[in-house]
Amino acid sequence: MRSTIALSAAAMTTATALLAAPAVVSASAAPTTQSSIVATNTQQPAAAVAKKKTKKKYPISKRHVKRYKLSKKHLNEIRQSKKWAATSKAKRVRQCESNGRYSINTGNGYYGAYQFAAGTWRGVGGGLYSSYAHNAPKFAQDHMAHRLYKRSGWGPWPTCGRL
Repeated sequence: MRSTIALSAAAMTTATALLAAPAVVSASAAPTTQSSIVATNTQQPAAAVAKKKTKKKYPISKRHVKRYKLSKKHLNEIRQSKKWAATSKAKRVRQCESNGRYSINTGNGYYGAYQFAAGTWRGVGGGLYSSYAHNAPKFAQDHMAHRLYKRSGWGPWPTCGRL
């Protein structure tokens, strides 16, 4: 009887092992699936890194580029003017002249964030964007102010340029 019980126990162990085998296989398959998911997840950033990081083609929206028919030269100047406008001195001038408001027209003959006179605005090329500075977009005012700055330094803003 002992051998029958031992056989039965062995048979039971074998049967249990056979029944558990698919569970073990699927349990071992799960880590494989997880490792492939992990590999896929690690490959996605690698794929993103593999793509060339292209320099942003336009420093402003494509809509503005088309609307104002801007050349590469203009786009390079705009790129430079954005950096210039971010300086503390340019920010202080804007704050002093117009409280930082680009659309200001107080009726005193000066317009926009940098308080351009209409003739000065057109003289530096602002007519490309608008007849008056306060009607031009922010990037255009920064662009023309940067052109004026390159031409005359802080002189056009005598009170605010000394801050």
